Amino acid sequence: MRPLMRIPTKISCQNPRQFWIVGQTSACITIALFVLSSVSIGQLDAPERRQELAVRVHYNVVYGESAEPMHRADIYSPKAMDADDKLPGIIMIHGGAWTLGDKSHDAQHAKRLANLGFVVMTINYRLAPLHAFPAQLDDCYLALDWFAKHSGELGVDTDRMGSWGYSAGGHLSALLALKPKDDLPRLKACVVGAAPCDLTQVPLNSSILSGVLGGTRSEYPDRYLEASPIAYVSSDDPPVFLFHGSKDWLVPPKSSQAMKLALEKVKVPFEYLVVPNKAHLSTFIDQQASEKSFFFLKERLILGSK
Repeated sequence: MRPLMRIPTKISCQNPRQFWIVGQTSACITIALFVLSSVSIGQLDAPERRQELAVRVHYNVVYGESAEPMHRADIYSPKAMDADDKLPGIIMIHGGAWTLGDKSHDAQHAKRLANLGFVVMTINYRLAPLHAFPAQLDDCYLALDWFAKHSGELGVDTDRMGSWGYSAGGHLSALLALKPKDDLPRLKACVVGAAPCDLTQVPLNSSILSGVLGGTRSEYPDRYLEASPIAYVSSDDPPVFLFHGSKDWLVPPKSSQAMKLALEKVKVPFEYLVVPNKAHLSTFIDQQASEKSFFFLKERLILGSK
């Protein structure tokens, strides 16, 4: 069995007073996700309790600058993992409108994936408006770099790595896969849930993303284009799983539909799931939708490699 990793004993938190929030929507998302993800083991049914017990978690591992409190990750792996195992690795990225959220919101998803035979790295990242985009994406790259460099001790196969994200996390997951860096492993699969994929569709003078991108689209059109995953779609992209609730008023389903068409046009393998009668948050916790995204990763990174 693999030894426990050394982790910091004291973790400071970013001062919440340093932040201001763009609108009330992002706050509502984070509060709701916190409530939904804060289910104790005692409240879980028997199968979910077994899932908790079968997974080893290393909390608050530093993946970047130790002085940067948001450069922290949790590592989920199967307890039954042997020292010579090489499992596929997943970077899992939380949502929260790029301004809020926490890696703990993806804990149940990460545990499920670990039970399916993955090593999962759920990450925190620097948040806007204190840190404007692309700080969030830069941190995702930094996390992927750390994951790859520590693949030996973690038991990760760097030839079988993927990403999973929902909402703002889905946006970052897509960018991590579709806008690769030459010095980092190329992801082999990507899950994008209810993500804004084309920011050039934001109204020119809308301030909704000003706190994230530093201004409106009329002021900085290039920034909105550069932050749009759809702008990087190309024929050599990895397979993508898109899913979206049909009643999502926060991020309209047409965002995933546009990405689907772009992938289809250049013949990138993809799956597209519409979750009927579900809104933004209810799609995030929809078990069937999650399971289908997990099976997609299993099919691409485990079954497809045999």
